[in-house]
Amino acid sequence: MVASTQETTTTEETETSDYINDSISKAVLSAPVFTNDSIAKYYKYESLILKTNENFTSLSNNITAHFKKYITPKKLENIEFLDPKKNIYIEFTLNRNKEPINVMTNASDEKLDKKLKKTFAKLDFNNVTIVDFNPLCKYTLIVIQQQNKRPIVKCNVTAIGYAPPMYKKCEEEFNYYNLNACNYLFISEYLYNNVDLSLVTAQDIDDFHRIYPKFIVDKEGKVIAAKIESENKQLLESYYQTILDLPKADVPAKLNGENFYYGYNFPTSIVNLIRNNGGFNQFYRFKKHTGKPIKELMKDYIILLDKVKKDKQIRKVGF
Repeated sequence: MVASTQETTTTEETETSDYINDSISKAVLSAPVFTNDSIAKYYKYESLILKTNENFTSLSNNITAHFKKYITPKKLENIEFLDPKKNIYIEFTLNRNKEPINVMTNASDEKLDKKLKKTFAKLDFNNVTIVDFNPLCKYTLIVIQQQNKRPIVKCNVTAIGYAPPMYKKCEEEFNYYNLNACNYLFISEYLYNNVDLSLVTAQDIDDFHRIYPKFIVDKEGKVIAAKIESENKQLLESYYQTILDLPKADVPAKLNGENFYYGYNFPTSIVNLIRNNGGFNQFYRFKKHTGKPIKELMKDYIILLDKVKKDKQIRKVGF
């Protein structure tokens, strides 16, 4: 039996939602986007992750032969790769009986998605090698790869079992999706409350500027490289340093049972950073009686942060 919950929408939540929706519709899409320095290191480890996954595949194995029966050369002609990895794959988790569940694909269209799932359902799963049976893993079977600028069926026999790193307070999670959600909340809360919001500008708020962080966690559970993009160059540099300072994961990511690198992607808006910041929430509760729109209260808050920051700098160099 599933307990039901009744959701209620407060005036505060409605105001925030209305502002964000309105801001998105008025966003200035032509604003220049900056990137942090030192992105070569990020690309190095991203490439390592992708190449490691591709090394699992071959043209001559039972899995490749199975999918070739159902995905003909003619069907391959119309395939588009939406994923930058240039792979089309099937992902799944395993239940306690080692049966695949939560089957998904990254197919470019609905027909291909259904075709891959039906073909996967017909597969003799005994032919799939599972090195590390772990409910915290998401498993991947690569089906189609791009080779010489054309798609080919090229699969792996050994499923790629990837378990995310495990951060503080997530030790009791019992499956991949719960662990991922717990990690997301932990990392998000850390970023919301440690990025230097005094670097936010009024234009960031008015134009709903965004921030696109990607980062790599190493085999020890520590962030080793990151790539951050945003319209606000100063803020992205602060965001970059904050991500590098992210507390080490209690347990590193696992690739088929061995410690391995793990990539995260955390796109968000600068408005969202402010709205979820603990300091702003206190400020909002104290100031909302003034009747000012949340947009203006956000601007007041960043002005206050900037003033506090400058006061501290003055005291440091004062007599």
